[in-house]
Amino acid sequence: MNKFDGQVAVITGGASGIGLAVAEALAKEGAAIAILDVNAASISDALATLSLPVERARGYTVDVTCEDEVLDAFSQIDATFGRLDILVGAAGIIGRGSLEETESEQWRRVLDVDLSGIYMTARAALPALKRAGGGAIVNIASIAGIRAVSPQVNVAYAAAKGGVISLTEQMAAELAAYGIRVNAVSPGFVETPMSREQRSIGAHHGWTRRIPLRRYAQPSEIAEVCLFLASSQASYVTGTNLVVDGGLTVVLTSDTIPALAVEANP
Repeated sequence: MNKFDGQVAVITGGASGIGLAVAEALAKEGAAIAILDVNAASISDALATLSLPVERARGYTVDVTCEDEVLDAFSQIDATFGRLDILVGAAGIIGRGSLEETESEQWRRVLDVDLSGIYMTARAALPALKRAGGGAIVNIASIAGIRAVSPQVNVAYAAAKGGVISLTEQMAAELAAYGIRVNAVSPGFVETPMSREQRSIGAHHGWTRRIPLRRYAQPSEIAEVCLFLASSQASYVTGTNLVVDGGLTVVLTSDTIPALAVEANP
């Protein structure tokens, strides 16, 4: 028997990167999958990758910052699957550049997607999770929410991910009465499409030398942690932020950032 047989999981940002890896891992363990993503073409590719019958996998083109689109998608998911057990909030965009370079439009957009999107989808999922008698929400945060990792990300991204961690704690406190556990995962550097551009210009080498495990994570490694938090193995775990960074935050110091800034911008 698979770990998630009979359960339904919604993954936002599920068409690529960590979200897709989570969808694949949950599907292998028996869950029915609903992918929410802003990119329709990527959703089609993701569903082809999952290779599941239509009754076990659906995709919905959704901008997680648009409340009407989010509510409509969850209404369709409820009508199609009849229940919801797991929500993984993996939709996100990156922000780069200094404080001076971060204009208000970028600030608002990053916070809207990376933080407000978590709020929006969790709120929309709540009725179905309550009706199921409980469930699990796993939010993808980042080590940028707890430590400075400039110049790889900017102030908007750091603020958004710090907000995700705080939001996770607040949601966990509120929703425990309904049997809904809420946790966050804070990855370090991961080989995803989001980091591809920086890796292509060699900006990752300085970080790799400082990560104790000496490499970036694979999306599947982050997915396995998400599955643990969504599973009954974590039945007494809620309100936590699980850091998955190859040991980077253990050794990261205030002296590291200026040195990396020079290496990343020769």
